[in-house]
Amino acid sequence: MSSIETQFNDVLTGSPGDLGPFYRQAREESPVFWSEAAEGWIVSRYSDVRTVLADRESFGPLLEGKGTTAIYGRNVLHMDGIEHRRKEAFIAKHIRNRKLLSASQEHYIRTLCKELVDELPLGDPIDLKSGFTTPMPLIVTAWIMDMEEATGFRTTYDRMVAASSSNQSGDPEVLRDGLKAIEEIHELITPRLTERRSEPGEDYISTLCKGEYEGAPISDAEILSSSMFLLAAGVETTDRALANLLRILISEPELWRQLQTNRELLLPALAEGLRFCPPVHAINRATTKDASIGTQEIPAGSKVLLLLAAANRDPELFDEPDRFSLDRFSGNAEAQFSANATVLSFSHDTHFCTGSLLAKLEMTEGMNLLLDTYSRIEWTGEPPEEEGYILRGVRSLPVSLQTN
Repeated sequence: MSSIETQFNDVLTGSPGDLGPFYRQAREESPVFWSEAAEGWIVSRYSDVRTVLADRESFGPLLEGKGTTAIYGRNVLHMDGIEHRRKEAFIAKHIRNRKLLSASQEHYIRTLCKELVDELPLGDPIDLKSGFTTPMPLIVTAWIMDMEEATGFRTTYDRMVAASSSNQSGDPEVLRDGLKAIEEIHELITPRLTERRSEPGEDYISTLCKGEYEGAPISDAEILSSSMFLLAAGVETTDRALANLLRILISEPELWRQLQTNRELLLPALAEGLRFCPPVHAINRATTKDASIGTQEIPAGSKVLLLLAAANRDPELFDEPDRFSLDRFSGNAEAQFSANATVLSFSHDTHFCTGSLLAKLEMTEGMNLLLDTYSRIEWTGEPPEEEGYILRGVRSLPVSLQTN
């Protein structure tokens, strides 16, 4: 077993720490290597990762094996071509609709952020993650689905996510618990699905209930799968991205002050956070035929794990990639939340994250309010480290909030 493969086994355990040095070594020494633990090929260079994501003929969704998202059931993640485009449009109507984003969703998110912040005590030790970065996107996602009761199942979503793409080692106990969590989510969503079949409204589930593809309605199984994935992804992306960014800003108070005095740096800071400390460090693909990545030949039917976080620190694209820079994206921050993004945290090409604009809105509103409200935020203990894999972030943000 090579040194890189041995180190990657440790990475898969999700232990805390900075993965920058490992990513650098992987890009330089073994940009494409086989991992027995993950049962797949691991890819770390920016050019290779981006090429795989854009090559629709040679690479497709991973439908089986360790770390597959197929445990949710079939959804847009597992589709390509016309079917993917048409069914993604049903989802985009609710989370990528610019009219909604700039009107009702912006108002709702701004009001919600204010309500959450008003509940946070000043000067006392609190967990800013459990008090703000986690409930905010969870409540927003439940609102979009018109399922207020969904906010009570946070740990269930965690168990479900842990058993899918994060379970790269194929831990059978984690998988069993995740499948049990999925059953619990089915029990949560099914009554609303049945109700919306007979009396559709304007919410997300109703749109899917009214939707058709090739003359046939979208199945209950597919609606359940899509709803579960939205509940998981809709929370995880914003929660982890915002918490990871706050970890940096709290640890470097001068950055906090710069953002307070110059809000034009906020969107670039959000984009840099996605690059430097992304919520998702890797995604799966699979070869649909014999293919090559760089000089490595990959047989058909192979799993390919793309290290987005390693690609985001590739010096071929980013100067001083291991340094967090507030103004790195001053000239093109908006693009980082679009299909034209240089940063790969939202993926690339046809599978670029449908919810990127909603995540941008949530993070912008959340950060603006925190910057407006608190002169500084201080750690009450040891600053947390990021942990976990494929999803990676801090478990908590133990802080005290100051207004003077």
